[in-house]
Amino acid sequence: MQTPPPHARLHLSAAGLASLIAVAVIGAGLVWCQRLEERFIHAIAPEFTEEKLQGAALQKEAFEQSDLLVMYGSSELAKEMPNNASQFFADYPTGFRVFPVGKPGTASLNILQKVAAVGDTIHGRKVAFSISPGWFFSESVDPSYYEGNFSIMQGVELAYSTHLSWDLRRDIARRMLQYPKTIDDHWILSFALDRLAGDTVPDRALYAVIRPLGALAQVVGRTQDHFESALHILDEDARLNPDPKRGLRAMNWNEILKKAAQFANATSVQAKNNEVVRRRKQKNTRRDGFLKAIASAQEWTDIELLMRTFYELGAKPLFLSMPVEDIRLEVYGLQPSARTAYLDRLTQLADHYDFPHLDFREHQSDTGFLIDFQDHLSAQGWLFYNKALDDFFHGRISSL
Repeated sequence: MQTPPPHARLHLSAAGLASLIAVAVIGAGLVWCQRLEERFIHAIAPEFTEEKLQGAALQKEAFEQSDLLVMYGSSELAKEMPNNASQFFADYPTGFRVFPVGKPGTASLNILQKVAAVGDTIHGRKVAFSISPGWFFSESVDPSYYEGNFSIMQGVELAYSTHLSWDLRRDIARRMLQYPKTIDDHWILSFALDRLAGDTVPDRALYAVIRPLGALAQVVGRTQDHFESALHILDEDARLNPDPKRGLRAMNWNEILKKAAQFANATSVQAKNNEVVRRRKQKNTRRDGFLKAIASAQEWTDIELLMRTFYELGAKPLFLSMPVEDIRLEVYGLQPSARTAYLDRLTQLADHYDFPHLDFREHQSDTGFLIDFQDHLSAQGWLFYNKALDDFFHGRISSL
């Protein structure tokens, strides 16, 4: 082998030194980012920023904290409402606060990608998931909802995960490919999903070939995620308090729930009644389609995929479903059997994975539990959710 000339060796040495320096700088930067995340994770708990929702670094850090309970859900988490979990547990009244993750349109397929991106950090950790029954009342979710909540970083983490089985990722990939707009501009993710979904011998071989590039994409995505989270914290540093106020106090839940009725929003209840009248005039033409939708909704596939994800990662989830109120059945001209079909199927799924679940069916005649037909909890409804979260965190709810 011919030895490179001295000037060539000098250039190679300089390039190698520059690479080592760059790696060292990035490594030191990541350590700094992680320390910043750890210091301020409690302060940013109630936020709904892109860094928190579309990345994984802050969610991972939240799971590392013994006094934070991560709660996934949809618009009900972000909607301003007295007694919402973020507000109610803000000062750690029983030793913890809620770390909400979700925004309007976030359904199970988006949530499972967030959970997959967290990876084995969630192993052995408690986590709550708020279910919106409305997702099961149509055969398919509006693509714009899924697209608006999609994260390339989280998608890559799922596609190249070493913590989830091939079969689970294959089934998830087949659902994700039904939304091609989200992956058209990212060939590393698109290629992996195609190979996972195809699941032939050549597909597995090609996936193995591309796996190193996928791992590199994961490293790049995680690094970017950490730096974006740190920059966000620095941008907010002037108003963030790394040591939020804490006020341990005895919670008399019996008294709290007795007073819950006073929070019912009379205006919202009246709005519901007005909606009932308007719907009645439509002669319930949606009834047959509604029953069919409950039976064949894609959300059933997605929530089972989410349960499988929790199961394979070793998480300890609690599933909370808002009640399907009597007034909602009346709006759609449905018999109680429609509600029973939803509740029975959800119970069957949760029981299969031995996951605790609450559906608050005892409040199906309470028009004040929700404030509208968009699955938004009222101030009263949030109190019942909060008791469930408190019981779950302190071990008073296990497999049912």
